[in-house]
Amino acid sequence: MLSTSTDLRAGRTGDLASTYRALEAQLVASGGLRTNPSAPGVTWDSSTLARNFVRIAMYSEYGSGLSGSSKRGVLRRWVQPVNMQLIFGQSVPQAQRSRDTREIGAYARQLSRATGHPVSIGGAPNMHILVVSDAERRALGPLLKRIAPDLGRPARRAIMKAGPQILCMVIAQPHRRADLGYRNAIVLIRAEHPPRMRSSCIQEELAQAMGLPNDARQARPSIFNDNEEFGVLTHHDQALLRMLYDPRLKPGMSVPQVTAALPEVTRRALAR
Repeated sequence: MLSTSTDLRAGRTGDLASTYRALEAQLVASGGLRTNPSAPGVTWDSSTLARNFVRIAMYSEYGSGLSGSSKRGVLRRWVQPVNMQLIFGQSVPQAQRSRDTREIGAYARQLSRATGHPVSIGGAPNMHILVVSDAERRALGPLLKRIAPDLGRPARRAIMKAGPQILCMVIAQPHRRADLGYRNAIVLIRAEHPPRMRSSCIQEELAQAMGLPNDARQARPSIFNDNEEFGVLTHHDQALLRMLYDPRLKPGMSVPQVTAALPEVTRRALAR
């Protein structure tokens, strides 16, 4: 998630927790970070859903080198069960750790219901959720080498040098064989976030880590939109997740292959 706040882009952060509290208040006051999964008066049909699926599932907001460009790719999702590991920095109080663990556990169950794919906390970890302060983030080098030893230098740099405008992020590592989907993912959540922004980061980044890597400004109502209007997964987004894990779609499929299958895939997603 990328903030569009001018102050954050300019680096005038002061105390980061206070800055993020002010940003949350500003977003909520302007109608952002909504906690309802729909938008009254906003309708979407199968063609809109199919169009948004291609934009969000088949492109990446980070491009090939975490560059911020949108790069066309292939369909990616998990084949093996998703086993989440929560890693907290020493700065995170025990009470906050407990709240985050409960929230992420409940959201893992929601993602599993939406996709029909096993998602849980525990087991041999392949999705690592790091809840750390800004100082702890800058010192993540040894941990990243341990949990993702083959993570490339650009990805490590993206995590360790993320400016305050990067509210949260995910880096998912695919298998060399595209048909095997993802093999590992790292999710960064800033410990300084206040509750609604924290929840929004959890919901968006974990859903992106399932295989919906892009944001699309045309998508609404959707959390996959950098305008930060929605802070929770919407009904539209849950339909995208159902589509992503439909058996008619396979990891490694190209945009034309996915597009050809979408009429039936979309129909099934809307019927549920």
